[in-house]
Amino acid sequence: MIAVAVSLNLVIALFCFYVAWRLWRLSKTLGAVADALVNWERNGHNILNPAVIPPAILRGQSGTAYLRQSYSLLQFQLLRLEQVMGVVGLLPMANRWLRMRGRRPSPKIRAALSKRR
Repeated sequence: MIAVAVSLNLVIALFCFYVAWRLWRLSKTLGAVADALVNWERNGHNILNPAVIPPAILRGQSGTAYLRQSYSLLQFQLLRLEQVMGVVGLLPMANRWLRMRGRRPSPKIRAALSKRR
């Protein structure tokens, strides 16, 4: 009976030591996580420092304004290019029209035109 009680107490003690060891490891892990969070908070505060942020925001705003202005100019240039390309595309047709205007129509064309009238 004493052997059973001793062995049972030994098993309970080993289980308690295992739980204590796991809790000790968990506390180490939680300590490391807490340290990492403190470092992240400190770095975040340094990055978002009110003395540093306004100049960075102003640089970003000026860069955005310049980009919008450049984009507007490019849109205007693209519109002009499209207009020029439209005129250039009409040149062959205008050339044919001007050449046809100087010629007399063939008899077949004259007959077809007279039937329309």
